[in-house]
Amino acid sequence: MSVCTIVSTDYKNLNVSVNESEMDIIALKKNLLEVIWQCFRNGATEFYVNCEYGIPFWSAEIIVAMKLYNDIQLHIVSPHENQSLDWHEEFRNRYYMVHENADSVELASIYDNEDCYREADEMMCDESDFVLIFGDKSEKFHVADYAKENGIEVRYIGIGELLE
Repeated sequence: MSVCTIVSTDYKNLNVSVNESEMDIIALKKNLLEVIWQCFRNGATEFYVNCEYGIPFWSAEIIVAMKLYNDIQLHIVSPHENQSLDWHEEFRNRYYMVHENADSVELASIYDNEDCYREADEMMCDESDFVLIFGDKSEKFHVADYAKENGIEVRYIGIGELLE
């Protein structure tokens, strides 16, 4: 059994008014489900996400759905208390539903500040056996450096792979 942190370098700054019924987002979510399912089949039974809109949030929704039929756990480390404050009501309601169905929820910081996302990433990494990063391997990303420095395996999946 292993523990996985899911983060994203791309799509992390998606506008929360994105049309999730667009074909590229539907394809991305479908392939994201397949990746998470494969991780689960290979022994990952606990997943950490920060619930940032985009891949981390959608991953949380997928894991909540998987919990209905599988022995799998979702842990959320929110960067700050008001993470979904500016989200559209529909997305905010989904955000709260995911939190209600998570096995644990922690806050990295009460307030939004320049370090809260980094702190959330480090908190998640500290509990993980591997970090799954969706994005470009060449992009500088603190969580990748932190994981490597602490002997935690880092796996990359390009966003293009999710859109295929």
